[in-house]
Amino acid sequence: MHPVRTDIDVIDPSEPVLDSCSDQTVVLSTHGLTKDFKRLRAVDQLDLSVCRGDVFGFLGPNGAGKTTTIRMIFGLTYPTSGYVSVLGHRVPQERQEALRHIGGFVDDPTFYGNMTARRNLRMLGRMNGEVTEERITEVLEMVGLRERGESKVGGYSHGMRQRLGIALALIHRPDLIILDEPTSGLDPQGMKDVRELIRELGRQGTTVFLSSHLLHEVELVCNRAAIMRKGRMVAQGPVGELHPNSNSVKVLSGDQSRALEVLRRLVPPASIRENEGYLVFEAAEGVVPEMVRRLVADQVDVLAVVPAMEQSLEDMFLELTAQERSEAQA
Repeated sequence: MHPVRTDIDVIDPSEPVLDSCSDQTVVLSTHGLTKDFKRLRAVDQLDLSVCRGDVFGFLGPNGAGKTTTIRMIFGLTYPTSGYVSVLGHRVPQERQEALRHIGGFVDDPTFYGNMTARRNLRMLGRMNGEVTEERITEVLEMVGLRERGESKVGGYSHGMRQRLGIALALIHRPDLIILDEPTSGLDPQGMKDVRELIRELGRQGTTVFLSSHLLHEVELVCNRAAIMRKGRMVAQGPVGELHPNSNSVKVLSGDQSRALEVLRRLVPPASIRENEGYLVFEAAEGVVPEMVRRLVADQVDVLAVVPAMEQSLEDMFLELTAQERSEAQA
């Protein structure tokens, strides 16, 4: 069991970063959402907003708190503090009212393999209200399975099951579709099919909340996103404009090898990386002056110490995943 992390310098929970929906309806929002499991804080003071019509990417390495967040949205897990709001209905307090507006699944969707796709949709769909045969045909068409609607699901590929899961999520015309790693375990063609389906849902104006650990996937299909690390949100906004809200600093010295030795005594080594000749790292309060003092004492020329403001979304995500791997191996 890992202890609660308190040393991650990301968004200050006292200053929630709610990316405004301007004049659009906020379909989903979280407010100080926190979940503790004994000594592990899985989700920490999460504030996010999903606007009507968004295909919203919920991005982060495995173990970042994405699935725990989704379980709290569905009311399957109770938060330690904070709450979820779905079109004004609070979860967990108004869970049943909120769920009427949501379609989706956590992990892989489950179907009866000895039944046809159409019969599965008919039976499972009617657990939450009336379903017409016309609507079943419509959603099968939407996910590209109309020709296989009379086939038993036991003969479906994993990708076809994922698409059938999306059909079930759509069947009651919900205001919000939640998909948790929908391309996980798929072959390249299956991934392409599911991503194209999500893009088409977005073109039709469907609001989609897509959890993924794949940066490329989010960039392909989403217009807005939030990035998670260790249960905390490090960025939120339009995909093309996302940048980390952090204290990244880059340093150039006359002897980068000696500068690296100094830095490793001041910050976690896994947080240091090289970029175009600079050493880049997260600078907690007091680190930069102490680094400069030590370098000068070691007679190392300090040529530049500047904010690393130009870090791209890809750079940030690669940094986060590299840190996850390093910590897992420690």
